[in-house]
Amino acid sequence: MAKLSADPEPAAFAGLRALVLDEWIPYPPDSGKRVRTWNLLRRLARRHKVLLLCYGDSESEAAHVVRSAGIALHTVSPLPELAGWRLYWRLFGNLFSPNPYSCSKHDTRRFRDSLRRLLSENHFDLVHFEWTPYARFMDEIGDIPCLIMAHNIESQIWSRRARQSRKLIETAFFNLQARKMDSFERRVMRRADWVALVTELDAEQVRAWGVERTSLVENGVDVDQFVPLEGKCDSDEVLFLAALDWYPNLDALDYLLEDILPLVRQASPTARLRIVGRRPPAGLKERIARCPEAELVGEVADVRPFLARAAVVVVPLRIGGGSRIKILEALAMGKAIVSTSVGAEGLAVTDRVHLLLADAPSDFAAQTARLLKSPEERLRLGENGRRLVVERYGWDQIARTLEWAWQQACAVRGGGESQVFSADAEAQA
Repeated sequence: MAKLSADPEPAAFAGLRALVLDEWIPYPPDSGKRVRTWNLLRRLARRHKVLLLCYGDSESEAAHVVRSAGIALHTVSPLPELAGWRLYWRLFGNLFSPNPYSCSKHDTRRFRDSLRRLLSENHFDLVHFEWTPYARFMDEIGDIPCLIMAHNIESQIWSRRARQSRKLIETAFFNLQARKMDSFERRVMRRADWVALVTELDAEQVRAWGVERTSLVENGVDVDQFVPLEGKCDSDEVLFLAALDWYPNLDALDYLLEDILPLVRQASPTARLRIVGRRPPAGLKERIARCPEAELVGEVADVRPFLARAAVVVVPLRIGGGSRIKILEALAMGKAIVSTSVGAEGLAVTDRVHLLLADAPSDFAAQTARLLKSPEERLRLGENGRRLVVERYGWDQIARTLEWAWQQACAVRGGGESQVFSADAEAQA
């Protein structure tokens, strides 16, 4: 796997014209993927011409914020929220498609028409697929160099969800989606000029598929925005922070409420759980209302006050891929964390140095209760975690690594010579 041995010379990479394809407007940064996309694209837009095509409302406040960052935003009407019989009908229809549902769902005529129009009206040096399923549009871009940004190994997520399913029909469906996604990922990544991966574990998997032109572009955190805040901590508070409209997070919360929190309360009776995250389903609101030791806050404009107040941040994920930005944000604020191995997967963290790892419910509860009772241990872990993210996970250095990957994708089609253009040369053209 190609790695960046030193910071690239900025002048060497100036002036790329990049078309980015994604599922939604990356603002507000209220989920891990949006946080990542927003922070990287707005940095790259300072030095390159970035045009983003996605679903969304072109006149929304989010669209105006994205354009104000120098990103040329083009949108198509949003995807409908499917539920009930309409969703089941689409899922049934997908049984007869060779492609996974997450690819078919996003492939609409209006998106393809907009893409064709942009390609006919503009010259692009690079097409960047900001989520692997959007590589479905690779057949539209002709001979333009392309890069796939693989936030996760998507087939791995489907496989893990199948293993956690309790109903036979769900297990069969998710296993089918995993097989379809595995075939799709292998096919498009082999065709791409370059593939960027978030974790070394994901990179190893991709290399095992025979994909060699790859680089590691990790998740990050704004280390100037997320900083430790003195005197704000509640020694009894446990925080669960996650987008509540994504199934793996709901599974993690169910695991926490059913199997872990009762054991924490046995060891630390005053412990309370606070749940922060966007779009909590109605059923969850009703459930937490019957749970006096837990509070559902829901969506917030700024997670930092809630991180500051927590004594312990918990990440009990059993399903997932890539790496967790919420862990990096908590580490940047000097917080003590208990996570499953899946939750901390892909991050350069060490158990008992930067956080505590536990997979069995009894172990997870015991580690959480121990931290609630030990401010010294919380401080030690928090200081180590903060030091790690400052040294490795700042968005500026990660944006430079993605910029280098862009250059490599262009160089593949140029026979080894980069097709990047200087800003001055472009102005004279």
